[in-house]
Amino acid sequence: MRVHELKSTPVVAQLICDRFAAQARHDEGDGLNNFLQLGFDVGWGSALGDGTRVDIDLCLSCLKETLGPWLRLSTSAWAATPEA
Repeated sequence: MRVHELKSTPVVAQLICDRFAAQARHDEGDGLNNFLQLGFDVGWGSALGDGTRVDIDLCLSCLKETLGPWLRLSTSAWAATPEA
């Protein structure tokens, strides 16, 4: 026997670029595919402050424009053409 319960789960419905304010919704167009959500904790003695949490949402255009020269780009394993 299966007993079902309806539970709500929060989801990210929209992202807004922290640099340029470009917006994307999960249910429109490419959804959130063209955004980077980055979050990490820095350690003690960091230039950003001891024990600081860093979070940023960037559209990929802003990521490329600001960090482009330093990005190491290569083909992802899932996108590589299988060998014949």
